[in-house]
Parts: sequence; structure tokens; C-alpha cells
Amino acid sequence: MNEQGPPVYENWRAALSGTPSQGAYEYPLFTDTHITGQITDGYGPYQFLNMLPPPFHYESARPSIMLRLELHLPNDLEKRPAMDKTDAERYHGGILPDEIAALVSLALGIRLKSGGMTRHFERDPRGTPVAWDSRPAPILLKGTMGTVLPEALGTRSLMDIEPLALLPKCSPRNAIVLVRAARLYQDALWIVESEPALSWLMLVSSVETAAGLWNTINDSPLEKLRAAKPTLVELLESTGIDDLPTQVAEHITDSLGATKKFRDFILAFLPPPPSKRPYDWACHPWKRQALREAMNKIYNYRSRALHGGIPFPAPMCEPPYRDEGWEAPAETPLGLAAHRMGGVWVAEDIPLLLHTFEYIVRQVLLKWWATLVA
Repeated sequence: MNEQGPPVYENWRAALSGTPSQGAYEYPLFTDTHITGQITDGYGPYQFLNMLPPPFHYESARPSIMLRLELHLPNDLEKRPAMDKTDAERYHGGILPDEIAALVSLALGIRLKSGGMTRHFERDPRGTPVAWDSRPAPILLKGTMGTVLPEALGTRSLMDIEPLALLPKCSPRNAIVLVRAARLYQDALWIVESEPALSWLMLVSSVETAAGLWNTINDSPLEKLRAAKPTLVELLESTGIDDLPTQVAEHITDSLGATKKFRDFILAFLPPPPSKRPYDWACHPWKRQALREAMNKIYNYRSRALHGGIPFPAPMCEPPYRDEGWEAPAETPLGLAAHRMGGVWVAEDIPLLLHTFEYIVRQVLLKWWATLVA
């Protein structure tokens, strides 16, 4: 049986192969960003129509883009899979319009979610309005203490979704992983203003999803242990017991590769620093060693959050400070230490603000996306 990619990929490939259309459908895409431009060709069976909402009052998400898609896939009933075993190879919790919205969200760096179907073109060439799609319009919640991710606001042009054009050139497996990573990024941006600590987790998971496809770690267990916990290796070696470091490494090797894979993936696709930055004392050093140490800390916080119930440090989840004369907000929490909600963190343990990490994650994923063409 041939490997299958996600529906957004299979539908595009079917269109390219000349499979007849089964009809067209429209789904509104919701965002709090001002959208310019419109795309009616060049992206296979998908069109992005600008709904032209007024460019103000973007405190909540509104339908701004109408996704019109031609469906070239056979009827679902004709392709019903075997039901004798579990198969979640293509599962990510959404359907075709959710995949499109996630990929555009990543391409543009904006909050974007799909609503339910509003029109279909199966018989009437002018379309038939429908309201039987039971999915409610997505609700965007925001905090009251400032904007955690100011870069997601402003204006974006639909003409900048060029990475999407690479999708049908990927392998099915690469397309599946790309959609999963994009879906995690999309959800991270959607909740960042109301639940920034959870947004941290989703951004880390988005990178992990991509890194799992990219990186096969061939290091020996001892090499993994030395990279992850050099102090522990020195302690074991100091005992003078032959092969003790190797034996310990072999017992815990399954838990050693995750941090290295996450960190190495980011460093492999590391982008240049942002084009606009604050004063030097509010910048994070854009050196590989400094960023390596920051990623190690971030992944450790991820593990503590998932396995110990300790959320990401509150100072790393707050809106960034911006002085009146700065070109961009602060990239790190300010001060020598911070005290929030019963926790205390010194500056070296809270290396990045969430908006800085989002910049790194998005640019890394976009660079990786460009390498997926089969």
C-alpha cells in the first residue's frame, strides 16, 4: 500500500494528477491580524480570498480570509479504511481546512484558525450557503497586562505564503510531520496571550516534532550521557570503577537523546538575529554557545512542566518591556533576579522571553520546511 500524506497534501497531488473535482467548499479563517492581498491561483486547489474587514478593533479574532478549496479526493465512503486495527499515522486532531490554516499561520507568523464550512459549490455554480457544519467559530482570549507576542499583530500580506507552494513537492511522510509541527505552532500562537506557559510547551513540541524527522542520533550511550550530563560522567569516572560510566549510560540511554535532538535541531537551522533589536543590555547574545545553554534550560523547563507539574518561569511568560526609543522589545526578562507567585529566579536561569523564542522557532521551522522537498 502506498504511503499517504495528510489530506491537504493528497488533495493537492490529486489535482496535479488530473483527478476531477468533486466540488468546491468555503471555510472562513479567523485572525486578529490585518490581512492584505488575495490569492486566486498558484496554489493548486486552494484560493485565499480577502474578506476585507476594517483594519482596526482587532482585540478579537474575526473572519478575514475565505479559504475556497476544490476537493479532488474520492468520496470518504469510497476510501473508508480498514477498521480492524488502530491507525493514527496521519492523525493530528483536525481536518483539511485546519491543516491549511496551520501552514499559513506558520508561513506568516500569525494567529489563524478555521471556522466551519459556510458554502459549497456542488450543484449551483454560485454556491449554496450552509450552516450544518457544527464547529463553532474559534474564540481568541487575551490578557489584560499587555501583549506577550507583539510580533503576531500588525499587517501581513497573503502574497508571503510562498513556503506553502513547496507542500506538494514533499514526500508523504515529510508532509505529515510538517502539518503536525505547524498545528502545534498554530495552537501555541492561539493561546499565547491567555496561557503563555502552555504556549511554551507547544512551541517546544513543535520543534521536537520536526527534529524527530530530521535527526537520527547515532552517538553511543556514553557519548549521549557525556553531552547531556558531563558532571555526572566526571563523578562516575572518579570512582575508578571500570565501565561504570558506560553501564550507567546504557541503563538511561532512552532518556538522554531528547535534549540533544531539540538543541541540535535549533542550532542546525539557527536564524540570524532579528533585524530590529533593543539596546544591547536587553538583547540575548546571538552566539551559538549562549543559545545552546539557553536551549538546554528551556528543554529542562519543558521536562519539569510535563513530568513535575512546574510551569515555565513566570518572568519568561510576561509581555516584553519596550522603551520609547527602542526599535524592538526586550528579548530577555530584565533585572538581576525576579520574584513571582512564590518563585524566585536569577537572571541566568530565565534566558529568553516567549516572543524571542517564538521568533527562533518560526524561523527554524521555515528553514527546515525549505529542505523537505523530495
